[in-house]
Parts: sequence; C-alpha cells; structure tokens
Amino acid sequence: MIDLRSVGRKIQSLRVEHKLTQDELAEKLFVTRQALSKWENGQSAPTIDNILLLSRLFNVTFEEILCLNEKTEFDKKDLFKNHDRYLIINKIISGELVVKLEDVFYQFSPLERMTLLKKVKDGTLKTDITELSSKLTTSELKFLLGG
Repeated sequence: MIDLRSVGRKIQSLRVEHKLTQDELAEKLFVTRQALSKWENGQSAPTIDNILLLSRLFNVTFEEILCLNEKTEFDKKDLFKNHDRYLIINKIISGELVVKLEDVFYQFSPLERMTLLKKVKDGTLKTDITELSSKLTTSELKFLLGG
C-alpha cells in the first residue's frame, strides 16, 4: 500500500533539491500548481503518467518516488504522524503494523474504531478484549459483545 503523505514529501523534496517552484514543476508536468500542492500534501496522488514524468525529470526510479523501498517508521504515540490514516488502518488489519490496540485505540475516529472493532469481532484482528473493553463507548461495547 502506498502512503500518500510519504510520496508527497518525496515529490516536494525532489522539487526543492532541483530548485523548482511548485509553479515551475507544475508547468513541466502539465498540471496546475494546486494539483501539485495536493500531491505534496498527501491529499491526492499523481497519475501513473505523472509519476513516470517525475521519474524522468528527477532521474530517479518510480519506486523511489512512491517510497516503495523505504522502511516506514511509526510513532506509537501518534500513529498518524506523517502517514495517511487509511494506510495505518490497513497495516494494522493486515498485521503489517503490530500495535497493542488497547493502548492506541483513543487515536482513532469513531468510524475507524468501528472498522477495527468489526475486524476484532470477526477474528481478523487479535487483541485482549478484556483490556480493550475499558476503552470502548457503551455502543462500541454492545457491538463487540453482541449485547
């Protein structure tokens, strides 16, 4: 899974390294400065064609632009720092990111919490339900325990 924030930071870093403004790079890529800004902020992703153009322009591989070879570091106190929320949720569900769910549960939005609880309930995600239950709202507890 691609972390849009990491990709955005990489694009911005390469742009600055090559002494280009957002306007200049956007012109070279035939996109608006606003589109480039959204890429750099991790709000959207460049198309494959634009990734290839960036690769040629900066003389780097597309893997480097997409940060595919970088080891991702996570701060357990702030899981979402510098990372896309969707990426974090999926890494936890897939087991790629191992966290003690009851210790980080407060960091998730209500929708993210329910997504994780569904995975706990169906057995996809393992956690200590006894410890987690003290972190749950009444409705979350009812959902998880089926009451």
